[in-house]
Amino acid sequence: MKHMRTLFNIKLLLILLLSLTGAFISPVINAAVPGSTFDHFMTGFPLSGAHAGVDCESCHVGGVFKGTPTQCSSCHSNAGRIGASTKSSQHIRTTDTCDDCHTTHAWQPVIRVDHVAVIGTCTSCHNGIMASGKPAQHMSTTATCDDCHSTTTWASARFDHSNVAPGTCISCHNGTKATGKSARHIQSTTTCDDCHNTRSWSPVARVDHLAVIGTCFSCHNNQTAQGKPTNHIQSNNLCDDCHTTNNWDAAVYDHSGVAPGTCSTCHNGTQATGKTSNHIQSTSTCDDCHTTRSWSPVARVDHLAVIGTCFSCHNNQTAQGKPTNHIQSNNLCDDCHTTNNWDSAVFDHSSVAPGTCTTCHGGGNATAKPSNHIVTNAQCDD
Repeated sequence: MKHMRTLFNIKLLLILLLSLTGAFISPVINAAVPGSTFDHFMTGFPLSGAHAGVDCESCHVGGVFKGTPTQCSSCHSNAGRIGASTKSSQHIRTTDTCDDCHTTHAWQPVIRVDHVAVIGTCTSCHNGIMASGKPAQHMSTTATCDDCHSTTTWASARFDHSNVAPGTCISCHNGTKATGKSARHIQSTTTCDDCHNTRSWSPVARVDHLAVIGTCFSCHNNQTAQGKPTNHIQSNNLCDDCHTTNNWDAAVYDHSGVAPGTCSTCHNGTQATGKTSNHIQSTSTCDDCHTTRSWSPVARVDHLAVIGTCFSCHNNQTAQGKPTNHIQSNNLCDDCHTTNNWDSAVFDHSSVAPGTCTTCHGGGNATAKPSNHIVTNAQCDD
C-alpha cells in the first residue's frame, strides 16, 4: 500500500509539472472522447461510476484544470461553479461527507450510513418515508429507537421495558416476536406485568389470585407452584378452605373436612398445639373427647380408654376430684361412682372407715338417724 501511494504521488507530480509547462492541451484531457489515452487516475481523482461518463467541461469549466475541486460538496452544491445535483432539503442532517455514505454509481441506494455522524433522532430519518420506520405491529412504547435497537440491525433489540405501556406485554410476548405464555401457564385473566417484572419471568413478582381461573390445586400442585407437602394433615378440604392467598402458614382450619382420628398428624406440638405433658393418659384420639371448635371444655371423656386410676385425672387439678365434705373412705372412685354420673353413686360400705357413718348419714348426704331413733351414743356400725 505504501509503495502504491508513493507511485501515485510521483505520477500526480508529473501531471502537475506538465500542466504548468503547457504540455497538455484541453482537447486531449477528455475522458469522454473515444480513444483518449489520458489516465485520469493520475490526477488523484479516478473517474468511476457515473463520473466516468461525464463530459470533461462539466467539471473543468472554461477549460480550467488547475484547482478543480475533488470534494463532493464542492461540485454537488448550489454555491459551486459546476452546478451538479445537490443535497435535498429533506436529506438526513449529518456531519459526514457525501462519499461516507454514497458511491459514484448513484445516490441511491445508500451503501451504508455512518450513524455516529447523524444529527438528530432516529425518527428524523426512520419515519417510514426516508427510511424504514416503526411498523404498524410494533409494540406500544414511548422509548426512542436507540433505546432498544442498534445501528447494526433492527432485529437484535435489547428492550428498555421501563417505557413500555402497562398491559401491552402481549403485543410482543406472543410466542412469535418474543417468548409468550407457555401451554402450562396458570389460567388467568391478568396481563403479564400484573405478576411478572421486566427483569425476568421467574421468579414471579406476585400473583393476583383474584384473576386466577380454576382451583388452587391447578397451580399449587408442586410443579407449577408449591403444593400440599407430604406431611400435610389428611383432609379433603380445598386449599382455600383453610389457607389465604396472603400466607400459607396463617391457616384457619376447617376441621369438618379432616379425616376422623387424624388430629395428631397436625396437633403434634410442632405443626399445631398437641397433647400436653399433664394430659390424661389415654388411648383415645383427640376427636374422641375434644371438638374442632375448642380444646376446652372437653365434650366428653371415653373413660374406657383412660389409662390409670380415676384419681390420676379427678384430682381437682386436671378434673373435678373428691370434695372436702366427701365421706371418709379408702375406696377408689369407681368403686362407688360411674363414669356417667358422679352423683348417682352406689357405695361400697366395706371400705368405709369404722365409726364414720355419720359423715355421710348425717341428714344431708344420705339417710340419717330418724327423730324417733333409740337414744344412744353408739355409732351406726355398732
